[in-house]
Amino acid sequence: MDIQPKYKELKNYIKQNILDSSYKEQEAIPSENEFCKLFNTSRVTVRKAIDELVMEGYIYRVQGVGTFVQEKIQRNNYENNNRVALIFHDNNFLFSEFNSSIILGVEKVLQQGGLSLATYYSMNNTDSQYDKINNSIQEGVKGIILCGCLENENDTRLKDFVNTDIPIVCIDRYFKYLPFDAVIGEDYKAGYKAGSMFIEKGYKNIGYYYPYSIESSVTQGRVNGLIAAMKDNNVKINNDLIVKTTDSNKKTMYDYYEMSNNVRQYLMKNKDLEAVVAFNDITSLLFYKEASRLGIRIPEDIALISFGNFYIDSIFEVGLTSFDQHAEIIGQEAAKLIINRLINNQERERKIVKVDYDLVIRKSSGNKSLD
Repeated sequence: MDIQPKYKELKNYIKQNILDSSYKEQEAIPSENEFCKLFNTSRVTVRKAIDELVMEGYIYRVQGVGTFVQEKIQRNNYENNNRVALIFHDNNFLFSEFNSSIILGVEKVLQQGGLSLATYYSMNNTDSQYDKINNSIQEGVKGIILCGCLENENDTRLKDFVNTDIPIVCIDRYFKYLPFDAVIGEDYKAGYKAGSMFIEKGYKNIGYYYPYSIESSVTQGRVNGLIAAMKDNNVKINNDLIVKTTDSNKKTMYDYYEMSNNVRQYLMKNKDLEAVVAFNDITSLLFYKEASRLGIRIPEDIALISFGNFYIDSIFEVGLTSFDQHAEIIGQEAAKLIINRLINNQERERKIVKVDYDLVIRKSSGNKSLD
């Protein structure tokens, strides 16, 4: 016969007392210390049992007061709808690897907490994105994880959801003046590392290229890190080489024909460019294509570092040096933040989780000092 973990034994004990009305609705259950003595166990074990029962809707906490039995009608609502919505802004084939890893990470954590996942895609349409947020709230999801947003902070309609009772977690970007929890990468550190690597390899005319019309918190971090590395190494900063936004049409900001044209214009305008940090692997692939058309060789003429580390990077003739963003870990951390909000729903302090990137070095980052 299998022996149950102590926390499950305690969890089942509390649950049974609720079901047979020994612990009555809206009444406080015994304190953590009382359960510690009753079961001869630690507070960590007691909290794990209570946390799971909070997640399952059997009890709820009132900060500074105690833990209480949830009404049966509310328990039924929890049981009938135990989903978290994950809303992506895009799902084309180049993003799908990143998105799939996020889904895998989110699902791993949610399943442990007794929650299920519903995934939606707004396909680069801002109106569709907000429709899906509104619909998810109306359907009573437990939380929303939002991957990407196609608006600047000053005009985003996410402001409309600041006071909703459903926790919202942003991933892969965040809004400085909005209170939502977020999971982001260590973009500043990555930008600094990319810049330092280029400088060590002998490059001086270093650029950054972001192909979209909406300047994101991600790009701000990477550019600031790159510029800091250049300043620390007394390398002159050429602002013409630093592209933080383009004039691409917002409604067609993922039009690859338009993006290619913009990359070509950037390369033609900046003949002195020696090395560039590209926003993501999609942008890097456009650099490969347009540089080839212009007779520019990578890495012999222009070195390249990117973000994403997609499978396709390793099978190109010139392997792409790229930061692995650990999307699965980002997904896991986002799910943990949702669960934390559901368990500690009175907590008001905003949480920002940062995930480290790992640089996977291939040929595209070049070595000018050996030329």
